[in-house]
Amino acid sequence: MENQNNRIIYADLLRIIATFAVIVIHVAATDWYHAPVNEFNWQIYNIYDSLVRWSVPVFVMLSGMFFLDPEKEITVDKILKKYIFRIVLTIVFWGLFYRFTEILEKYFLQHEKITAKNIIDAFIKIPFGPAWYHLWYLYMIIGLYILSPLYRVFVKNASEKDFSYLLIVFFVFGLCLPFIKKILLHLDPSLAPNFEITELINYTGYFFAGYYLSKYSVSKKVETGIYAAAIISFVFTIMGSSFLSVKSGVADEYLYEYLLPTTMFEAFAVFLWTKRFSKNSPSGMTCKLIAETSKCTFGIYLVHDFIRMRMLEIGISSNFINPVFAIPLVSVLVFLVSFGIIYLCRKIPVSKYIM
Repeated sequence: MENQNNRIIYADLLRIIATFAVIVIHVAATDWYHAPVNEFNWQIYNIYDSLVRWSVPVFVMLSGMFFLDPEKEITVDKILKKYIFRIVLTIVFWGLFYRFTEILEKYFLQHEKITAKNIIDAFIKIPFGPAWYHLWYLYMIIGLYILSPLYRVFVKNASEKDFSYLLIVFFVFGLCLPFIKKILLHLDPSLAPNFEITELINYTGYFFAGYYLSKYSVSKKVETGIYAAAIISFVFTIMGSSFLSVKSGVADEYLYEYLLPTTMFEAFAVFLWTKRFSKNSPSGMTCKLIAETSKCTFGIYLVHDFIRMRMLEIGISSNFINPVFAIPLVSVLVFLVSFGIIYLCRKIPVSKYIM
């Protein structure tokens, strides 16, 4: 459903909740890596982290929803000169911002000297990546943008049945088979299958899925099945991650990965539920608020880790109170502060190239 400004409401909502979900991941992960895995606090971090792993796949689906739409004029020239150029500028600006913030922090707080090597290392991280840990997504999305003109040829000529076939192949060979192989390698290496379609073990499937789920309606039966599979996946991720971590004695993040069948069901469920929820058209004021917030989500994603680290320095972390309450509270604070900063920065004309 579109509002009066021809914005797709559920797409805006998905950007907002996916951005918030990324913040939850990073807030929960602050102590997830270090807390003893058999303690109560770690289990809370695990629950929150497990519940929001769909965030990145949803971002990729949103990109596919727009970039693969044959009705939109997206030429190779436009992809290179507008979209990829903007992302490269963003990587350079924010990569240097985070790297030099780190250098200055060490200089003033830890009294480490600023050396030529520090500066060279900061620049080297830009092309080889990631410039900062959460900016890895920008490098990945560049690859999808480069391939999107070829993908658009398929979309233009594909039927709904062709899309169904592609997504089934992605699910079976891109997600399930690698997952089964990982399990079998752990149990008995001789049982692991050797056949795989490595071309599908990436984010391309999510890219196509975003367009498919925006363009076509799935049956009520299929949608209900996806919701059921998502709920099972959430429980499985929580319990499985806990089991693997307690068994090994260290935090195990394998079931948090984005290219797993469990994560796929979660992402599809969130996408479909938000699309269905938005059919009840909100008021004009609500639409405007959603649209303005959505426009800031890219910038919020970029700046949020800087805000999270500053809060951490003054003691506002995932365990400054009981983590059950601390994680959502800190996540909301990081989101709101980041939104305020980006909202103001977006009034500067040049900001459109880097946020």
